[in-house]
Amino acid sequence: MDRAEKTIAKALRGGLPAPTKHTMLIGMGPGRPCDGCNETIGPTEKRYTASVIATLPLRFHHECYEAWAKLEH
Repeated sequence: MDRAEKTIAKALRGGLPAPTKHTMLIGMGPGRPCDGCNETIGPTEKRYTASVIATLPLRFHHECYEAWAKLEH
């Protein structure tokens, strides 16, 4: 299962909030797990941080963010 598929499966199980209006911040990976696929976002990878609620930042790989965001439609 690839990262995007893992993210979709986690969201469908209720492990991620539904994609809603959010703000996006893109930076380099902190070496912490992706909230979508649970794999580490390495320091050479871009990290996509979606702030759904001011106190709930979700960190994603690019492909994990794209998969999560598409669930909104």
